[in-house]
Amino acid sequence: MTHRIYPGKKAVSLFMLVMAFFLASCQPKPPPPVKVDRARPEEFTVAEGYMQQGDLQKALQAYEAFLKHAPAGETSALALKRVSEIYLRLDQPEKALTRLKRLSREYPDYAWIPGVRLEITQILSRMGDYELSLEKARKWLETYPDHPLKGDVFLVMGDNYNALGDRVRAFRWWLRAEQALSDDPRKQAVLHEKLTRFISESGLDLLERFRADAAGTTYAPEIYYRIASSFLEQNRMKEAEEAAKALLASTGDKEWKEKGGQILKRVEEEMAVKRDRVGCLLPLSGPFAIYGQEVLKGVELGLGLHREQPGRAGLELFIRDTGGQEKGALSGLEDLAVEEKVIAVIGPVSSRAAGAVAGRAQEKGVPIIALTQRAGITREGDMIFRNFLTPAQEIDGLVETAMGRMGLKRFGILYPDNAYGRYCMNLFWDKLNELGGTVTAVESYGVEDTDFADQIKKMVGLYYPRPASLKKRLEQEKPLEDEESLIDSEEPEPIIDFDAVFIPDSFERVIMIAPQLAFHDVLGVRLLGTSAWQSPRLIEMAGDHLQGALFCAGFAGDSRDQGVRSFIEEYKENFHSEPGILAANGYDTMRLLKMLLSEERIRTRRDLAQALLESRGFQGVTGEISFDSTGEAEKKPVLLTVSGEKFVPFP
Repeated sequence: MTHRIYPGKKAVSLFMLVMAFFLASCQPKPPPPVKVDRARPEEFTVAEGYMQQGDLQKALQAYEAFLKHAPAGETSALALKRVSEIYLRLDQPEKALTRLKRLSREYPDYAWIPGVRLEITQILSRMGDYELSLEKARKWLETYPDHPLKGDVFLVMGDNYNALGDRVRAFRWWLRAEQALSDDPRKQAVLHEKLTRFISESGLDLLERFRADAAGTTYAPEIYYRIASSFLEQNRMKEAEEAAKALLASTGDKEWKEKGGQILKRVEEEMAVKRDRVGCLLPLSGPFAIYGQEVLKGVELGLGLHREQPGRAGLELFIRDTGGQEKGALSGLEDLAVEEKVIAVIGPVSSRAAGAVAGRAQEKGVPIIALTQRAGITREGDMIFRNFLTPAQEIDGLVETAMGRMGLKRFGILYPDNAYGRYCMNLFWDKLNELGGTVTAVESYGVEDTDFADQIKKMVGLYYPRPASLKKRLEQEKPLEDEESLIDSEEPEPIIDFDAVFIPDSFERVIMIAPQLAFHDVLGVRLLGTSAWQSPRLIEMAGDHLQGALFCAGFAGDSRDQGVRSFIEEYKENFHSEPGILAANGYDTMRLLKMLLSEERIRTRRDLAQALLESRGFQGVTGEISFDSTGEAEKKPVLLTVSGEKFVPFP
């Protein structure tokens, strides 16, 4: 049974609903009602029915059948619009375009024609005819400058320019479209994605051209931020500073304000430093000159100054003499940091100078790598590093070896009455207590003393008169074969109730102490010391009295490591002497800085400080160098013993 649809009020009502929907999609307010053409409406109504059912082919046939006989009018115009919609849904934009052009040409005065002409520009863009689409869009804007659909025209113009490779104009028109389509969240989201992607993908040249169009928009801060960041990467500090200030002026947003402030701080840090300059703050005159000169020789070798082809990685060395004094150290640091703008400072060496400099260096944000044993120096802040064995590191290694590998249990301590001596004495005693050792004798001496007879006699019971009970006990304990020597002896023998004597002092002082121990018959005991012993002069001046002595060192001079041997040979060739621990640490420190500063990412003092903390695996002549979170070098001492006329690693 066939159902026939009759024309009448029902068909007219359906038509009016469709027309109202179409007009609402083109402009905010629909045009006033018009007289509906009732000629042959049944084909149109049938077509509308098929359209609602989604049967596009039958709807198309019905619309086309209607258009063959229908006179010009509102219904025919709507039928043409429906046909174009169907062709678009069937992915036949050329045919859709033909119908829309006819519609625009035959019905130019209808209120919804601006929407038709907009759709023509969109289809042309979809078909890849971008130039013609742009031409139509410009004409549209001239004809309807204040029409509510102009935001969609701006959008298609941006798409066309983007397709033609003109990113600047694309960005400009998309910005205008976003502003014009403020009441359409969906289109706003699409445009926001386009604009932010453009900003993130564009280089400095394009960003510079975007900035004028983006002024006053929410995109301005991001553009300025990326411009400033690009200038920073290119080391163009003035331009980076200007862009960062423009960022701050463009927004009140807290997050962007913080980012702008960070860039300005970074610019300030980079402009305050010359990354190819390294400073040295050393005592080259005064009582500590011997130590400062040794460090400097190692630094110069590490930089390559004594080679025919230096290979210095473009680094310059700026040297200031502290004289070993606080005042000289502080003025030297000021000059290096402010006038020379060095990126880092090697030194100081003396404890007093290092203590004065550390706090000031932290205030100024200048990384220093101190070569001192001053306690707690790295606690001044994150800019303070130490590339030197600490007394705690040395004494831990020394006591563990003496008790664990050598089997020593009883110890005497002979120490200088100064801060270093007292500090080392306490560390040594604490470590003995921890491991179960015993201190049986302890004496101190003045820092200016050269005669240590009294201290030695006190340690072995020769200084004070012996009680009769003690004499009797010693006679009873004396072996029978020694009774004759005891009777004939005019002087009492020393009581040596320790297996080793720890002397935390310089090699110059040890050279004086060791012979005096032998003179007072303190024989058959090990002498133990710190890295301050490491000097060729120790063997030259007192080697006979130091055989079997054990002390800490930063590196072993007779190491089989090729890097160590090359360093020693180069040092001898240039300075005609053996390098000590200070020279080795100066050499390693300079080489580590040279390696890190060869990386382009390190451009400020803070960059370098962070790189020092992160550095791992650098192999120096003093061993592998890395720093813990406090800036202390993570080192283990090499232990050397005196064997003949040489220092050799123990065992």
